[in-house]
Amino acid sequence: MSSPSSQQGSQQGSQQGSQRHLIHIEAPREQVWAALTDPDLTERIGCGGRVEVVLEPGGPYWAHTTDAMKRRGLGDVAVTGSVVAVDPPRLLTLDWRATWHDEPASRVTWQIDEGPAGVSRVTLTHELPESPLTAADVAGTDEVEAGGGGWPWELSSLKTLLETGRPMAGAGAQPD
Repeated sequence: MSSPSSQQGSQQGSQQGSQRHLIHIEAPREQVWAALTDPDLTERIGCGGRVEVVLEPGGPYWAHTTDAMKRRGLGDVAVTGSVVAVDPPRLLTLDWRATWHDEPASRVTWQIDEGPAGVSRVTLTHELPESPLTAADVAGTDEVEAGGGGWPWELSSLKTLLETGRPMAGAGAQPD
């Protein structure tokens, strides 16, 4: 699967099972944090799954599926995991497992740095040394409508929501 080549939301580094994506968002990091952890906001970005997370080390993490995901054969939960490290609104590290593959959990780290003039630098690092199928999926493809947007899609829709106040076209849970 391919990854985009633009700097915003692009895959900046990929070696031996690790992906790094970087994006700048014109929003304070508290708003970025809320969009990643508040279930009402997570439904408005990416594929639109409602996220539930207990923000303490060892706390559970679930990304629920939407009706569209269920029609593609997924169950009620797309991703399971647990919190490894948390430092709101700066850092969230998760052990993260895609339920649609029979692979071990991987490690996702969201680093949110405060930049000048209210711009946040969001770095997403996904370490997948033993999860090649998941790595291919989260790198993203051009088949966004079939759920293939991966992290570039998630980051682009996060940026759009926070900068415009509305979901990116095609992102988030869509009514039937």
